[in-house]
Amino acid sequence: MCGIVGILSQSNFKPNKAYLTRMADTLAHRGPDGSGTWVNPGKRVGFGHRRLSIIDLSTAAGQPLTSADGQHTIVFNGEIYNHVHIRKILEDLGVTGWQTSHSDTEVILMAYRQWGMPKCLEYLRGMFAFAIWDEARQELFIARDRVGEKPLYYTYTEEGRFLFASEIKAIIADDTIPRTVDEEALFHYLTFLMVPPPRTLFGGISKLPAGHWMKISPKGPPQVFEYWDALDAAAEYARVNTLPATESGWVAHLGKIVEESILMRQEAADVPVGVFLSGGIDSSAVAAVAAAHSGRGKLHTFAIGPDKSYPSWPDETPYAAMMAKQVGSQHHTARLKEADFLHTLPNFIHWQDEPVSDPSAIPIHFLSKAAANAGLKVCQGGEGGDELFVGYEDWLKFARLTRWGKLPIPGVLKKALYKGLVMARRGNRFYAEYLRRNTVGQPLFWGGAEAFTGYEKTHLLSPRMRQRFAHRSSYEVIEPLWKKFNAKPRAYQSFWNWCTWLELHLRLPEQLLMRVDKMAMATALEVRVPLLDPVLIAAVLNTPSPLRAPGGNKKYLLKQILKNKLPAQILNRRKQGLGMPLNEWVLSTYGPYARTVLQDFCTRGGYLHWPAVEALFAAGRGQHLWYLLNLALWWKHFIMQEEIEVISH
Repeated sequence: MCGIVGILSQSNFKPNKAYLTRMADTLAHRGPDGSGTWVNPGKRVGFGHRRLSIIDLSTAAGQPLTSADGQHTIVFNGEIYNHVHIRKILEDLGVTGWQTSHSDTEVILMAYRQWGMPKCLEYLRGMFAFAIWDEARQELFIARDRVGEKPLYYTYTEEGRFLFASEIKAIIADDTIPRTVDEEALFHYLTFLMVPPPRTLFGGISKLPAGHWMKISPKGPPQVFEYWDALDAAAEYARVNTLPATESGWVAHLGKIVEESILMRQEAADVPVGVFLSGGIDSSAVAAVAAAHSGRGKLHTFAIGPDKSYPSWPDETPYAAMMAKQVGSQHHTARLKEADFLHTLPNFIHWQDEPVSDPSAIPIHFLSKAAANAGLKVCQGGEGGDELFVGYEDWLKFARLTRWGKLPIPGVLKKALYKGLVMARRGNRFYAEYLRRNTVGQPLFWGGAEAFTGYEKTHLLSPRMRQRFAHRSSYEVIEPLWKKFNAKPRAYQSFWNWCTWLELHLRLPEQLLMRVDKMAMATALEVRVPLLDPVLIAAVLNTPSPLRAPGGNKKYLLKQILKNKLPAQILNRRKQGLGMPLNEWVLSTYGPYARTVLQDFCTRGGYLHWPAVEALFAAGRGQHLWYLLNLALWWKHFIMQEEIEVISH
């Protein structure tokens, strides 16, 4: 796990070690164990690297890594869990010239030399963002893993300077890169709480979408290609595997993959691997399997909770402690204090690059800090279980609404009802928005984290922005995905598959996994997510729709898999989710500070309308104010380059 940077110059600019070091040093938190730079003989291409040593701790496995013949150089962030298996395949094919004993970085490089791009990607089971320079072809190849666990940002300037990095702050370390706001990205952020790829909130800076690769030569712009789609993978999985015919068969089939996925991530490391344990089903499943096969002594587990009682953040740590006791782990409990949050806020804004507005981001940072303080470099987490196994109550709601929307009610009546809701000043409510979508034939489900309805967003925007986006909608993001989904084989077009597939394109890679990467790597901790293994995803998308949530029973299949591994109190408890007491904190302790920052943002930034923002304070909508405060502080720090003061009580 590391931080990577790079440049390909199509102009007279020639990268050097000092330039690359300056970029890479902005990522020192991602890789405190070592650093390196490399520039090609033609002085057109350069890589920089910050290392967090996890697999093959030797200096020979340092990066950037060049092949023995000098023709290929790689810089890599991530882990390849099946690297031993791939190396064996390559050796059996007669591949020689290895320079390390068991580096997964070198495995990628040798796989590229053997199979090329994108064929080599088919063999990689892991999380990754890497770049390979091919001296003979004079081409740069870059790839991001299938589900987007590792981020990869890039920019291509008019002067012909192509830059890429694990974090945006490394790109803007080059002072020639302008710092501007992408207003279209901001418009969509207000709906999705993240910026849909390939845009970012920074004008001119993009992110490589999950499951994509790109190539660029010394002439011409980069070309981007998709190499993996979950539904295509599901169809291929069905072609090469015999699928179960019964419920018990599916439970056994998926259970085997879940266990394999957890063990693969537990064992692919030369350092101990811990587990984030919330006390929910997903993380408890990971802890149960990992503890049963912990080969390096007692498993370490980590939980976080509030330091005192908050109505909006119930304490889950007793359930985590219960599970830890059952599996016999060495358990650590961290407590998040309000003062810790307030003092961390300036650093949080810097770490996240773009607003990571999921309320659990800050608790994840302190959870990661606890693991790092205990001496760990790697933990596993339970992300993805809800998206694969239907763990959200909202998904059940959307399923019901979708069924009701198909009832033979005249469209003119639906439109009249929606117009009536708007006239009654209910147009900002999500039930009105769902009715609007139904009347125009749009899918109701746009993802698991919508912040503001289109109607409310219109009023939230400043007059200038309102005029610019008067005839625009964030359905622009959903529409091409909806069309793509409906072009897939009919057998895969179930409602649950739509929800899972859409989340794999938007919220999972750019919000849920991004919060884990940014907040954990700020403490030099790697987090692995076994429930988002691509093989498991492909298998789950083949399961019969009635088994996904029969009778509204969320996570039915996962519960069946785990019924003999988890206590009933955990298996049957209500889903809670990690968060923060936003209403208590945003509206009280730092309410005056939030008002000041947001009013200044509205006045100087010109993106939001202060009276509409002020109304959120009056309505007590602390969570929505956090979304906007995060945006305002991002603008202050990254665009205006102004200091964010530490808040005190």
